[in-house]
Amino acid sequence: MLILLTGGSGRLGTELKKLRDFHAPSQKELDITKPIHPAYALYDLIVHCAAYTDVTEAEKNPKDCFMTNVLGTSNLAKLGVPILYISTEYVVDPTNYYAKSKLIGESILNDKSKILRLLFKPRPWPWKYAFKDQYTSGDYVDVIAKEVNLAIDLFGKLPRITNIGTGRKSMYQLAKKTRPNVIASSVKTLINRPKDTSLDISEWERIKHDSGIKTNC
Repeated sequence: MLILLTGGSGRLGTELKKLRDFHAPSQKELDITKPIHPAYALYDLIVHCAAYTDVTEAEKNPKDCFMTNVLGTSNLAKLGVPILYISTEYVVDPTNYYAKSKLIGESILNDKSKILRLLFKPRPWPWKYAFKDQYTSGDYVDVIAKEVNLAIDLFGKLPRITNIGTGRKSMYQLAKKTRPNVIASSVKTLINRPKDTSLDISEWERIKHDSGIKTNC
């Protein structure tokens, strides 16, 4: 199967390339904000990781965020190739422009496409602080990359939207796993940040179980 990976130089894309072979052109080779050459329609699947993900900067530069997350996704959808769209669990509480742009991206995919809602953080936790009152189903990027890689193999069994992750936890609990001295902070110190975007991942666990894959439950 010929798979095109967008955002191959990003955190998730870098981890995915350790797990299987993709054609992962650079941003210079494939600028998704511009009309895309019809040759890219020859792929069997597009794993769409490319995104404008800086939540704070998106509030200041919504146009740049829109160009990548909305226009870029639209250009890929026009190819008619099935897309595995890497969305974010933030769409369940779209209090910031980044989340809104990813939610719009979900709505403009072609009918052959599937959506993964997830969240990942770099390993080890790189920040001094972590929010004790912000909850997620996400995990470290290497863990989530393995789940995405499974979703590629199980693409045909996925519903339109699939939540993936490793169960509800606070960001502080996640951070403590790799940075024991992390300082607990409050999400209230930042604007436009959702407090709880943890997702029900039971459908994803069922799909894996029915496919003979060990689950997180």
